[in-house]
Amino acid sequence: MRSLLQSPRAEGSAHGSADRSVPSFEVPGVFERCSTIWGEATIHQSDPAVRSLRDVLYLPYSDGQIWGLYDEAGAPVKEAIDFREGVHLPPDQKLPDGPLHINLGHAITAPCIYVGRINLHYGHFLINTLPRFWALEQFRRPGMPILCHSAIPVDGLFSVPFLRSAFSLLNLSPSDFVLSDRPTGISEIIVPSPSIEEQHAGYRAYSRMCRIMGEKAISSCHSEPSEKPVYFSKSKLTSAVGVIINEDEIENEMKKNGIDIVYPEALSFVEQVGLMACRKNIMGTAGSFLHTSIFAPHRRVTCLNVTREINSNFTIIDSLACNSAAYFYPPTLEIRENQDGFLTARYLPDAADVARNMIDAMNLGSH
Repeated sequence: MRSLLQSPRAEGSAHGSADRSVPSFEVPGVFERCSTIWGEATIHQSDPAVRSLRDVLYLPYSDGQIWGLYDEAGAPVKEAIDFREGVHLPPDQKLPDGPLHINLGHAITAPCIYVGRINLHYGHFLINTLPRFWALEQFRRPGMPILCHSAIPVDGLFSVPFLRSAFSLLNLSPSDFVLSDRPTGISEIIVPSPSIEEQHAGYRAYSRMCRIMGEKAISSCHSEPSEKPVYFSKSKLTSAVGVIINEDEIENEMKKNGIDIVYPEALSFVEQVGLMACRKNIMGTAGSFLHTSIFAPHRRVTCLNVTREINSNFTIIDSLACNSAAYFYPPTLEIRENQDGFLTARYLPDAADVARNMIDAMNLGSH
């Protein structure tokens, strides 16, 4: 863990305006400013590495088993792996103990470009999948197949609304993608490293791509700018990593103070981007909805964090999006028995007071 009172490390140019120090601030009362992050948040000005290979082995996706890309010596192509914190394998992927040698009866002879596993979870799509797409404009030749891994067929991917919208903003259709359900030889492939490394680092290439996508989304949704802050609530979710079971009490206090309440799962991807773009002050409990700010930069974020440490993915996104962000932890938060659909359930005994303190933090300019 690293102190947030120091700015995220930046490589190269000093023009990374979001890589600034965060002032110390604590609201008297029932919550405290988070000052450490879990993971690293280095920001790179240079583009991620890109590797070109020949005679690559493609093993199809198999949850929790051996899959991925392997070079001609049978070793895993490390640039194709979504490491967490720079060293940890994804929880759904294993690597073999030694080199792989498989007799192939199927091959793709056309040169391909690789975009990794297409993750069906919204937040993980933005952190683990979309960050490889930065290289398409620069390295993909016309008609070049986009090779991927997926738990479902390509047509199924395009039936997921947010995936279909994101791919449309990149001018991609099902015919652009290819995957295989068997071990396959790839004659020639370009493997771009991701422009976000989970809980480790971010690259300006990601924010450049996402801002272009965001501009397209914003122009199509016609959202009206408003000075009213907005609070993103999880209270109507039926499944998630975590939930505050009495978040409705926070909502009620927000409503009393003229703050709009929004349920992100009720909005399309484009609508979420449009809402982010037209509201300067964004509030909520830490969650995937905050990653949407990468498409609508320069937001002012006041976030209720359910742990004392901030997952550095949020810090990376805030830095790349040039957000002014403050995260607060309520020490009175209680862990409750797990509820169906949620990994962790929490209860906030002084929810209304916490809501008022969040509003004070936003109004006092604690960012």
